[in-house]
Amino acid sequence: MHWPPRVGDLLPRGSEAVGIRKKLTRYSLETAHSAGGPKAQGFAMMLGITIENIDYLEAEIRIGILLAPVKAVQRDHPYGIKCLLDFPLRGLGNKADRVVNLRTAWLFSTEESPPRLVTAFPKPQTGELWRL
Repeated sequence: MHWPPRVGDLLPRGSEAVGIRKKLTRYSLETAHSAGGPKAQGFAMMLGITIENIDYLEAEIRIGILLAPVKAVQRDHPYGIKCLLDFPLRGLGNKADRVVNLRTAWLFSTEESPPRLVTAFPKPQTGELWRL
């Protein structure tokens, strides 16, 4: 593994990722959070995913980060290096026929640290919301 990560690489130490459940609970799926609330609404409206589905979303993120290539790498001084990954996420319930790209951002505070989830949200682009 080389450092820092490069676009097209798999997320370094993806199997050791931390902070997923905490970030989902307190931010991305928290409807009352000032910045996370719109993300939570997006999950619910686009994919039928709410805080009650946190186990599903956490599991899908853990799988997705092992398969998706790094889309962008940014130095985030003084915090470390941030990697962006997008991968498809299927909806639930009456939205199970939908698949939307999930944008995730991961921070490495040092080369030795595991990636920590910074944010996760559904990010449809033109033509990226599919019905299966």
